[in-house]
Amino acid sequence: MRSLRYACRTLVGPWLVLPAAVLEAVNFAQRGMPWRGEALWTVDWFAIALFIIGPLLAGAAAVDAARLSKPGNIHLVLATRRPYRPYLRAAMWCAGPVLAVHLVTIATGLIVSRVHGSTPWLGIALAALVQGLAICWYTAIGSAIGRLAGPLVAGAVASLGAFALIYLLGEGGSDGFNLLALGGATVSRLGYDYAPGYLAAQIVVFTLTAALVLLLPLHQRSGLRLPTPAGAPCVAIAAALVTTGPYMLPDERFTADAAAPTDCTRTAPKVCLYPDHQRFRSQVVQHVQTLSQAADAAGYRSLVPQRFEELSRTYRINAPNTIGMEIPADAYATGEVSLEEVASAMVRPLHCDLMYTEPGPGPKYWEREFSLYATLLNTAGVKVREEEFPASPRILSPQDVDKIMRDYGTCNLEGT
Repeated sequence: MRSLRYACRTLVGPWLVLPAAVLEAVNFAQRGMPWRGEALWTVDWFAIALFIIGPLLAGAAAVDAARLSKPGNIHLVLATRRPYRPYLRAAMWCAGPVLAVHLVTIATGLIVSRVHGSTPWLGIALAALVQGLAICWYTAIGSAIGRLAGPLVAGAVASLGAFALIYLLGEGGSDGFNLLALGGATVSRLGYDYAPGYLAAQIVVFTLTAALVLLLPLHQRSGLRLPTPAGAPCVAIAAALVTTGPYMLPDERFTADAAAPTDCTRTAPKVCLYPDHQRFRSQVVQHVQTLSQAADAAGYRSLVPQRFEELSRTYRINAPNTIGMEIPADAYATGEVSLEEVASAMVRPLHCDLMYTEPGPGPKYWEREFSLYATLLNTAGVKVREEEFPASPRILSPQDVDKIMRDYGTCNLEGT
């Protein structure tokens, strides 16, 4: 038993916690932590690290299992009452520390995000559980491969195989259910919730397949390590669960939540944002008030909306006297929403269906929008550079603006 104990004391898996912690820290701080405020985006964001950590886990687990299975150790493993236990312990020492680091990172991200109290915490908890199970699953796959080959071969095959599985079973895989669709979002998830059925399917498949390969029974024949007659069906069942998933399990990871923003001011115009984006609230309110007061003072009363609402990826406005604006992608990283971005939203009729269809409104509409935009900024003392526009904008009179805004009220976007 001495050689077996030595193999267990020299496992490489536990050391993986160090590079995993570095990867998590880098992922935490990159791009200015744009996910802050959105619980769903926060959890999805930290799945990015698993793209590297997963294959590393598989390779380390394979090396550890291969060392337990090498000549001099394998007969001691097979002689125990439960031969799977040494492999299970090695896998736990590989996955456990990394799992702890990952879950602590997610928890820290949620604390930093200052997420709103109405967050669907059950879905957030299940999504974090899915990522934790994915860590265990990568380890289980590596452990199974390591029992059948030498350390170098097993480590290389497990790591490369895990990378291949990410592309086959991840976000870019089939159009249906993808087992390794764990997140990795680089854009806002505002307006979506996790689909409980999808998460439940991932939990079941991860748990069953990991258990099947972790408990894989082996025997030696002619110096080769092979699955027993009972072990071969375990591998076949695990493979069948993974490959048939896209055709049998739920195919939508998110459900739409097209709710209107609820964090509204008492000012005129009323400005409503989602509680998730409280860090942008003061900027947006200030810009809307600045532009509205300037337009009103200059006689452009029709440019002043009654209501200004933030849009999500599933919510859209439907009233002509309401302005809609989606927080620009750059703002999530910089934390800044510019006056020009708010002005652009205030002259865009997003209540009209034509704005959401292809090819969209024609050149006449864009000439009008550019001129409305330049006129609105001009009332606030901001000059635009004509060379930035495909068609030269012009400063409109209050009467011209009134005519265009009446047309927009009926979605006559080109004034024909």
